[in-house]
Amino acid sequence: MTNFIVIFTCLFAGILFKKLRHFPGNTPQALNAFIIYLSLPALVFAQLPKLLVTLDWSSNWWLPVSMAWLCFIISFFVVSCIGKKLGWSDPKIGALILTVGLGNTSFVGFPLLEALIGPHAIPIGILADQPGSFLVLSTLGVIVAAMYSGAKITTGFVVKRVFTFPPFICLIVTALWYLLWGINNPHSLDVVTPAFEKVASTLVPLALFTVGFQLQFDLKILKKRWMPLTMGLLLKLFIFPALMAFIYIKLLGGHDLVTQVVVLESAMATMITAVVVANEFNLDSEIANMMVGIGIPLSLLTVPLWKYILGF
Repeated sequence: MTNFIVIFTCLFAGILFKKLRHFPGNTPQALNAFIIYLSLPALVFAQLPKLLVTLDWSSNWWLPVSMAWLCFIISFFVVSCIGKKLGWSDPKIGALILTVGLGNTSFVGFPLLEALIGPHAIPIGILADQPGSFLVLSTLGVIVAAMYSGAKITTGFVVKRVFTFPPFICLIVTALWYLLWGINNPHSLDVVTPAFEKVASTLVPLALFTVGFQLQFDLKILKKRWMPLTMGLLLKLFIFPALMAFIYIKLLGGHDLVTQVVVLESAMATMITAVVVANEFNLDSEIANMMVGIGIPLSLLTVPLWKYILGF
């Protein structure tokens, strides 16, 4: 319940304070910079080492992880194909690939999993989130954002943007720590981890405030944007969960707890951090923000509906 209060409080605070003009017009840019350079790197340093140390590499951990990667790859091909046929701009296509392909598998996902299945679903959800959604965002997500950023695309440009993206740098540093020290000294970061957790906790409130600040429910904008927005929400909340249910239940024959978590996590609304990255790379911010602002409230209805339809 706490997470949902934070979501709606920060989202509506952004909308309200923009109306009241208590914050300058460049507030989203300033907050996005804080998130990219401080909040996200802190999240990597706080969460990833613990996951690497505790992960059971001999189990079926790859099932929830694979869902996030599969959704993003499918999103890339489906959205880019549709976008090209409809003559959409690169920033619009890039924003939709990110917001359709990346789900909110933690901040919204964990509370919904606990409410619909129980606390025993959370460890599986963490696998779908950390080596799944978050790692996809920090690698393929950044590459796609760079490709569709509207700048002149060269291999050097994409490589430079990816390897100078602060969370990705932290990802590499964390992986090196694990390989060189973490395996034999799993608690070597315990002293600094609480500090990183404090900084990382700023990510969701600031990101949601930024989304709310940039949300525009003007009827003219909604009329102009209804087609990509409708397509994005249909893919994210309905078509992708149906596809994941087909793959993991029908094709792979799963009916256990892991399968339930995988399918429900695939039905979550857009990852908030995906919008931050879309804004950082100058993609279509209107579409990205509406995918979160409209998608999260809708998902509070659609995710339980999926549980009912699939009989979990």
